[in-house]
Amino acid sequence: MQPCHVSITTCVDETENTITRKGMMQLSVLSAQLYYREENAEVTILLKKDGAFIERRGDYNLKLTLKKGKVCDGAIGIGGNEGAVQTFTHKIAYSTGKDSLLLSLHYDLIIGNEIQKMKVRLLAKQDAETKE
Repeated sequence: MQPCHVSITTCVDETENTITRKGMMQLSVLSAQLYYREENAEVTILLKKDGAFIERRGDYNLKLTLKKGKVCDGAIGIGGNEGAVQTFTHKIAYSTGKDSLLLSLHYDLIIGNEIQKMKVRLLAKQDAETKE
């Protein structure tokens, strides 16, 4: 894993928010793994040929599986209680370079009868001082 800077723009039901974080990433031609900390949590994103997997651990826990065109089961946990969520993924697109990752996700987060439209754009770049 290499140190990196991460810029994440999320759009939830048309409300956009951008954050930047320091993180760690490991890149290959067909996959990527990214880890970063939020204020009250740790997030791991794993990208593979067959989909994306997101896990958040902290003030609330979230486990999501994203596969294009499919409904997938996930879990959300708050205060020791865990419930079921689902995702329906419209788009998973990512590219890896020698020292960067670009990711775009569009999915519906389904909690009971409520649907949140989610869009995520993420850019991770290896820290300049760690490049060879």
